[in-house]
Amino acid sequence: MSLVSAASPSCLLLLPALLLADPPPKAERTPSPEALRQQARRCREILQTSLVNFYLPACVDTVHGGYFESLRDGKFAATGEKFLTLQGRQLWFFSTLAREGIEKGAALAAARSGFNFLEGRMRDRRYGGYFSKVNDAGQPIDRRKHVYLNVFALYGLVAYHRATGNSQALDAAKELFRILEEKAHDRQHGGYTEFFYEDWRPITDPQEPPYVGAIDTKTYNTHLHVLEALAELYRVWPDPLVRQRLGETIIIVSHTVGHPNFRCNVDGWRPDWHVVETAANLRASYGHDVECAWLTLDASCTLGQSPQVLRSWAEGLCTYSLKFGYDRQHGGFFYTGPLGRPAEDTRKEWWVQAEALVSMLTMYRLTGKQEYYDIFSQTLDFVAEHQVARQGSWWATLEPDGTPRGDQRTSPWQEGYHGGRSMIWCARLLEDLANRQIPSTACELPTRDHP
Repeated sequence: MSLVSAASPSCLLLLPALLLADPPPKAERTPSPEALRQQARRCREILQTSLVNFYLPACVDTVHGGYFESLRDGKFAATGEKFLTLQGRQLWFFSTLAREGIEKGAALAAARSGFNFLEGRMRDRRYGGYFSKVNDAGQPIDRRKHVYLNVFALYGLVAYHRATGNSQALDAAKELFRILEEKAHDRQHGGYTEFFYEDWRPITDPQEPPYVGAIDTKTYNTHLHVLEALAELYRVWPDPLVRQRLGETIIIVSHTVGHPNFRCNVDGWRPDWHVVETAANLRASYGHDVECAWLTLDASCTLGQSPQVLRSWAEGLCTYSLKFGYDRQHGGFFYTGPLGRPAEDTRKEWWVQAEALVSMLTMYRLTGKQEYYDIFSQTLDFVAEHQVARQGSWWATLEPDGTPRGDQRTSPWQEGYHGGRSMIWCARLLEDLANRQIPSTACELPTRDHP
């Protein structure tokens, strides 16, 4: 198939008040400007009390640099390794907090620690790109390269440049884009080969421990995050080749990875974009699909395109997830399900709810349809009442009724990126809607500047 076919004491004091407060009433008609502003304030309070107070500065490794990834006895502690995805995502989070003026001094210091560790310890000066894992002190323990992991380094580098004006960060982002272009871009079939040895030889041995997807496949998941990273890079470096690759990736996530018989995307694909025909692969990931809708609309706007061009596609993707993956009893989205049938994996993951909130507000602004705002409001209630942990951060996984499944609140895969971006972006969207008083369908960024 071708391409085109540890929490601070203040956190503990503030969280109970947040969680016990009466949520705004559910909307039965177009919300008033004051109701929208109230929801925006609620998002900013969740951001501060559950994420900023939890991660800043407790997760910063003041000895070696970079960020701790997990808790021991309720406090951040060294685990023997640092994972590229988390290091890049936390660099993005702290850089973005600084740009927002949230705990700016501490956020800049945390971002600087992450940037110096990323460039000084995780960057491969010989072959290019960034190692997958290093130990606490920064010595490589997994020298392999994965595109998914590396694009989060790119995402973090761009955010640090935007927060500080640091030219070295932008130069590093440009160099990483060039490496990915040279070593990973598939000139024949489009998209990116994903997994490599240290010297950028593709990994095809199925016995190799994977990170994202099966060995020797292309994944919707990786290409979705390529899209968000390229969109960020293009905003600060409008290079023609970056534009071309961003446009190509928009096609991939909006058309190539879609299942021909259902209005949802499928994760695993062969290098030539033939679908992996296994039961484990032929499933819908509701969180990725609602995330894809808003990220793709945002990327399209970055290229100066009207979101109306992709409106029907985005509505189809969201409608499928709402039909099969949304919990209308409790609020929130389930995890995955078989094609064309209701969800059977009904756990509720923190990142799914975070991305759904942004997506529902984006679709409300685009279409003016009340259902999207109501789903946003109900999901925000669920997050505030259940996903946010009183001990700080968000519970990683919940049962459908909101009961925590396990005690994980942070890990190498969980950090301030999903929830933090969601709360910042939702507050921006809500404030923008309040100021306009009507849904805006123009391709405009929320007030001030893109986060």
